[in-house]
Amino acid sequence: MKLHAIRYRLRNDFQLAVMTLFAAIALLGITPGTVLRAINGQRLPFAVDFTIQAGILGSILHMWLSGDTRRASLFLAYFLGVMATIAVHILGAAGEFWFYPAMVANFFLVDRRHALAIALAGLTALLLTGTVDRPPTEAAAFFISVIVCALLTYTFSYRTAMQRKQLETLASHDELTGIFNRRTLVDELDRAQLTFERDHHRCGILMLDIDHFKQINDRYGHLAGDKVLIELASLLERNVRKNDRVFRYGGEEFVVLALLPNHDGLVSVAEKLRGRVEQGIHGPDGRPITISLGGAILRPGESIEAWFARADTSLYVAKNSGRNRAVVDPDN
Repeated sequence: MKLHAIRYRLRNDFQLAVMTLFAAIALLGITPGTVLRAINGQRLPFAVDFTIQAGILGSILHMWLSGDTRRASLFLAYFLGVMATIAVHILGAAGEFWFYPAMVANFFLVDRRHALAIALAGLTALLLTGTVDRPPTEAAAFFISVIVCALLTYTFSYRTAMQRKQLETLASHDELTGIFNRRTLVDELDRAQLTFERDHHRCGILMLDIDHFKQINDRYGHLAGDKVLIELASLLERNVRKNDRVFRYGGEEFVVLALLPNHDGLVSVAEKLRGRVEQGIHGPDGRPITISLGGAILRPGESIEAWFARADTSLYVAKNSGRNRAVVDPDN
């Protein structure tokens, strides 16, 4: 894999980046002890360390080769939970120190509920087997400190997940209408093109523009215009199919990405949306709001730019042909 491809995957796959960083830190931290145990002939502790390293490395390699971050992360979290418990059993007090980082690491690998369950299951196993061979006061301090650490990490993980979700929403959705924004549209068009090249599933785009929208803003103010935009976004989302997507492209322009095999199907969707808007949305003066639409079906070997340009040209034709109409470019 080329260096630029590696950088691209690390930038665009959060879980892969976290797993890779975790693996690097874990392997660097464990390796010196593994080497020392091999030199000193400590076979069982060496076997534990080596098994942990092999599991981490194997999970990361599987993730990079298959792209399956979810299963690899889940396996590694449960694997680390089991091995951390075994390490305490074999290494005694020295293994207890490794129980903490293994437990905390799981909150970065999997859902916080899984991570908490793994930590509590490991503690329960240690308690039932009597592995922690310490005076009662010290043993209680170990168990309580692990539980407190797990709960604090759970709280931090919950807070981080909420903030990350909010940031993702802000980055991918339009602030006014709540639908997907232009940035998300670019990503979805890339994905649609790759899917078409790989699986031959054709799709089309519809660009639509509110007719005479500037007049609404000029006569009734931008708040009235914003109300129309919000109503239109809501109507579009209610009237597209389950697998289709609606985006706000900018200003009064919207884009619909539809999984359709041919020109006639896209024409049907365009006419349906045009009619629903005319019937369902009215301006401040009570008159119907209308839209003009231009569409195009993705052609084999066509670039995203050329595909988008054909839809844009069709929209231009629709607007210059009297507005309140749909024009879809032929797909051949």
